[in-house]
Amino acid sequence: MAIDLGTRRVGVAVSSSRVLASPHSVVQHPGSEQALLEVLTKLADEVEATEIVLGVPAGRRHDAASIRGKFEAFAEKLRQQSCKEVVLWDESYSTTEAASLARETGTSRKKQRGRIDMDAAAVILQSYLDALRRKS
Repeated sequence: MAIDLGTRRVGVAVSSSRVLASPHSVVQHPGSEQALLEVLTKLADEVEATEIVLGVPAGRRHDAASIRGKFEAFAEKLRQQSCKEVVLWDESYSTTEAASLARETGTSRKKQRGRIDMDAAAVILQSYLDALRRKS
C-alpha cells in the first residue's frame, strides 16, 4: 500500500501482485494526526497490506531536511500503530505525473482534484515496485 500524504487529502494506492500499482482511494484528512494514523492503519488491514510505502518530498528546497524529518516521524508513528513495515520513498514529480495522466485521459478539473491524490500514490507505489524488480 502506498500513501501520498497531503494536508487535506491522502491518496492511497495498492498492489495485490507486487507488480502493478492501482489507485485505491482518497482519505479526507480527519484533522488530527492520531485520527489519520487510525484511519490508515484500518485501511492497511482491510487491504491486507504487508508494508506501507510513504511518499516523501525530496526537493532541494532549504527546508527539505526538516520536511523529511516530519515524514520520518510520521512513518515511525504509523509503523508503531499499524505493526507494518513503513518505507519512505521519493515522491518527486508524482503529483505532476498524475495530473498529466489525468489531462491525457480527459478527466475534468473537478474530478481531477481528488483523483490526482490517489493517482500520485499509484505513481509512488509503481516506482517502488519497479525498483524492487530491478534489484532482483
